[in-house]
Amino acid sequence: MSEEKFTDERKGLCGGPNPDDGRGLESDIASVQEAARVLHSASYVLISTGAGMSAESGVPTYRDKHGVWRDFELYSERGLNPAEIAHIDGFERDPHLAWGFQETMRALMHRAEPHAGYEVVRAWLQQRFRDRSFLLTSNIDGLHVRSGVDKHRMWERYGCIWNLSCLARCTDEIWREERVPLFEVDPQTLRSADIPKCPVCGGPARPATQLDHDPGLIKDPIGAARYQSFLDRKPDVYVVIGTTLWFSWPESVQERPTVIHINPSEETHQRYDDALAITMGAKDALIGMEWMLSRLDKSESS
Repeated sequence: MSEEKFTDERKGLCGGPNPDDGRGLESDIASVQEAARVLHSASYVLISTGAGMSAESGVPTYRDKHGVWRDFELYSERGLNPAEIAHIDGFERDPHLAWGFQETMRALMHRAEPHAGYEVVRAWLQQRFRDRSFLLTSNIDGLHVRSGVDKHRMWERYGCIWNLSCLARCTDEIWREERVPLFEVDPQTLRSADIPKCPVCGGPARPATQLDHDPGLIKDPIGAARYQSFLDRKPDVYVVIGTTLWFSWPESVQERPTVIHINPSEETHQRYDDALAITMGAKDALIGMEWMLSRLDKSESS
């Protein structure tokens, strides 16, 4: 693929440069090229993905101005606030309404398909960098696993919507439930006809995901331990994709790693000092970076 071809792909995937931000394709391509050069010489690479990664697969974000918590028309037009429903108190107060919301989100996530950027991340983890890389995701949709990422190479920091646990925590058991729908949802009240039950005590189940003010979340100590073990190897490059999740650097790190920050919103880059900023969508940026990396591979071997 020539640079002209990549420019054409950039136009096709993103609709061309945004006339409002004063940026052009040349700036985007330069950022992608520099990021590829950094990755090509990296020793250890930590990849972190958030809602912006899933958004391009059709999963709505949560916290931005048009996200689920602020602008979910299906709920707001009924005077309902999803942020108050999808809450540990919401499950205890009205589990049928809480599960109605979960069924709505499960249906959206079930219909979503991993875009081409997921394949790039999978290939980096399992082919290009292998044990020199690790994935931390704040997404609960399971799209990385569906794209083929080995569960041992990642940590789903906030859990997974396809896992359930007991609301009352009678047990620390987590079980898989991928059927969609579990129960019908009333289109007027948005309440679920029934709710899943704990197989141990028979009480209400809940998604094994992070909820607000959530002392009942069953942690994933194995995933957390794998993540910490990788941090102890002092990764020198962090690739942050579609998330504002802040990293706490290990005390043992004397020099902060290079941060490659991919987000179509330019203002989000300010969260990281001196980040290599790529103001593009996740799919477009990842495809471009992998193409540039392939070019560097060929140049190195020739």
